[in-house]
Amino acid sequence: MKNFFVLLVLCISCNAPAQTDHTAAHKAADTLAAKPIAYAPILKQNIPDSSDSNFLILYQKLKTKITSKRTQLYQCYLSAASQTARKQALDSARIFLHAALVNNVFPFWYGTAWDFNGTSNEPQRGQIACGYFVSTTLKHAGCNLNRYKVAQQYSHSIVKTLCSDVKRITSVDELIAYVSGMPDQLYVVGLDNHVGFISKKDNEVTFIHSTFVGDVCVISERAETSPVLKNSNVYVTGSLTANDTLVLNWLTNASIAVIY
Repeated sequence: MKNFFVLLVLCISCNAPAQTDHTAAHKAADTLAAKPIAYAPILKQNIPDSSDSNFLILYQKLKTKITSKRTQLYQCYLSAASQTARKQALDSARIFLHAALVNNVFPFWYGTAWDFNGTSNEPQRGQIACGYFVSTTLKHAGCNLNRYKVAQQYSHSIVKTLCSDVKRITSVDELIAYVSGMPDQLYVVGLDNHVGFISKKDNEVTFIHSTFVGDVCVISERAETSPVLKNSNVYVTGSLTANDTLVLNWLTNASIAVIY
């Protein structure tokens, strides 16, 4: 089993509407997308500048590779000879899904302009609202969901649709302490009027979302210093990648039901 996990790691190392400065957001997109970050091997290269003619081609190539790997992981799950082996295969799938989103899918979107009504289906093109960022990136990672219906839910309902172990928290300090004490997973957090991902990895807690303040675009930031994360009275959070039902639906390409 240890060798399998090593191989897996090697495979992929709304608030109220505000006036949006789309010019500034697009400048931020070009800057963020062009940074020389060492991305996981699934891409074989860094994400290019958003104006590169191959930008969307590479994004489509990424989605195809994720689908291919998902199929391989599903075959491992089907061939598992015991309940323990099936659990191990499911654990491998959740690790891959977390890495595929955080290391590969999300970075393509960094710098994409936020807009309260944004529904873009392509990174760095058009605008994307917070709920649509969550639903669209999950769909592009292979989750069989209606990105419109998921995105149009209230933030807390989005968490209930996607996550297990859903918890209601009333302070940002309690939220960060809770996630910090949990296993490395990808979480979804619903604020009073906003929603995004929280990634816990190697003792780092990052908040990944389409923000309506600052650069007004998709960003990844330290959770403890996020001004948006602090500006809420209630937080509803749960683990997306610990949700066995969602991970199994991802493996089998089964439809993910919307929970209101």
